[in-house]
Amino acid sequence: MNTNVRLALFFTLAIVLWFGSGSFGTTDSGEPVATKESSVYTKVQATNSIQQSFSPTVQLRAKTKVNREVKVLAEVSGKVTSALVEEGAGVIAGQGICEIGAEDRFLSLAQAKASAENADIAYRGALKLKSVGYQSDLAISQAKANQAAAKTNVKRAQLDVNNLKVKAPFDGIVESRPVEIGDFIMPGQLCAVVVELDPLKIEALVAETEINKLRLGDKAVVVIDGNAYPNATITYLARQANPKTRGYRLEATMGNPEQALRAGISARLKVKTTAILAHLIPASSILLNDIGETVVRVLDQKQIVDSLKVTAVGESAQGIWVAGLPEKVVLVTVGQNYIIDGEHVDPSFPAASPKQ
Repeated sequence: MNTNVRLALFFTLAIVLWFGSGSFGTTDSGEPVATKESSVYTKVQATNSIQQSFSPTVQLRAKTKVNREVKVLAEVSGKVTSALVEEGAGVIAGQGICEIGAEDRFLSLAQAKASAENADIAYRGALKLKSVGYQSDLAISQAKANQAAAKTNVKRAQLDVNNLKVKAPFDGIVESRPVEIGDFIMPGQLCAVVVELDPLKIEALVAETEINKLRLGDKAVVVIDGNAYPNATITYLARQANPKTRGYRLEATMGNPEQALRAGISARLKVKTTAILAHLIPASSILLNDIGETVVRVLDQKQIVDSLKVTAVGESAQGIWVAGLPEKVVLVTVGQNYIIDGEHVDPSFPAASPKQ
């Protein structure tokens, strides 16, 4: 047997004996080496959140609307002799808008006054005759009836004269005036349409999920073309929903002293409701569970993960306001997508929210 073969057999036998003896698993002291299993937890970032008082804001699409709109009608017939106010002009209560020709109405008034005076004299004379026994009760009654009829004719003739000028019923703006000088109009025919823009009315539809959050007298902010007007007040809430939209009609009023805001303009109505307790959390903290509910990940005192259902009640530049959480909670803000309920995690806390 040559030298190379002998060396190969020697090394092979040495290796077999070494593996068989198990000496690779022992220490110098002859005791087995204990392997230490190190536990590794998922690192997340968390913050301590505390309930705060929050007034949810109901935001509605709205439009401006005139407070009142009245069709001013003629009460006597005749030819229009004067158009006293142009369309678009402002009027005050009692100011004339159209004037109708008098014709013989002043004569009729004078005649009625004369007849009334004659009836009054006849009645007083009948009373004197009765006192000396020369007049019957029937004659007295007839004289009194004639006196009353004459006074009625005076009032009627006076009304005809007064109604020759068609007047504005309240302070407002003449939106339209369809008659011109020379037109002949009849009683009940339209002379003008007068609208009231101060106060201005705001109309909106409220969803059935939000109608119970609102109350008459609640203050609101109206936003028109980026400008906020904070002096609105809810004055009407419908009791019956629109059968098509399932929305409830809401009306609010706001001051418009310069009448600069017009009716029919699109707006946003923001109504602050009764204050509730809620948490302000980052929007990124909100997740959806397997059944589509909004939840957040929280930690207990042992750093065990749990999911709690929340309801969004508002938003701000700092995050989302949610209800449904305990008064104090440790909220996972970073890494919540990579952990599950019941998992033990290793949280770190930002300087603004030290670990407790």
